[in-house]
Amino acid sequence: MLAAVIPAYNEEENIQAVLDNLAQLFSLDVVIPVLNGCTDNTRNAVLAHPLASRLALIEYPLPLGIDVPRSWGAECALKLGADAVLFTDGDLQGDYASCLQDLICETLYRNCDLALTNCYPYIGFRSETARLVLHYREKLNRRLKLFPFIGLATPSHGPHCVSRRLLSAIGTECLSIPPLMLAKAAEAKLTIRVGARLNASQWFSAQRGDIHNQKIADTIIGDCIEALQYVNRQPVTREENGIKYTGYRNLDT
Repeated sequence: MLAAVIPAYNEEENIQAVLDNLAQLFSLDVVIPVLNGCTDNTRNAVLAHPLASRLALIEYPLPLGIDVPRSWGAECALKLGADAVLFTDGDLQGDYASCLQDLICETLYRNCDLALTNCYPYIGFRSETARLVLHYREKLNRRLKLFPFIGLATPSHGPHCVSRRLLSAIGTECLSIPPLMLAKAAEAKLTIRVGARLNASQWFSAQRGDIHNQKIADTIIGDCIEALQYVNRQPVTREENGIKYTGYRNLDT
């Protein structure tokens, strides 16, 4: 059984394109949109799509926080009996159904527990912020001894697919901090590899402005630092070189 989880916050203009990509998959049993404090018409957009007959819709009146919907969607998929769970964001645009199919095949038929997407196969120029994010992604992947196999890939960026074995071994709560999920999966000696690649012509996310982009960068950097602190058995501070990378995270929750 295959489930797809779609975290969504006010994605009425984007989520039908995501569902269009999911509709092209050869086998998909249930779609779990997790509506994260939506105040627009995302719900109606989801229910109007032909995939509505396969929905297990989860709605929260208030935002759960970034990435938290992944853990709730995964928990729902486990209860429904899913053997694999595919994750794709609610604002992902483009034609990337073949990428999703590759991730599914890697998980269901090639015994991969965490199939990642390489979203940087052909990029040359990168901004200073992007270089810093990638530095921390590389630092974590090297610490986990995964860099030779997955390079800069991370569950923080791009679609990915996980096995039921992974969810049973490490739990669903850590999915709300994707680099921590990666660290726990590596610690459990689960199989992790790149299952698909996307270049810039195949996909893009909705643009939300420079402030949002910086907060996302700080969130991912802080998540990587938190995962490194977990691996090194250090207190979680999300801080390095005197800078605390909170981003969209609230350490009090």
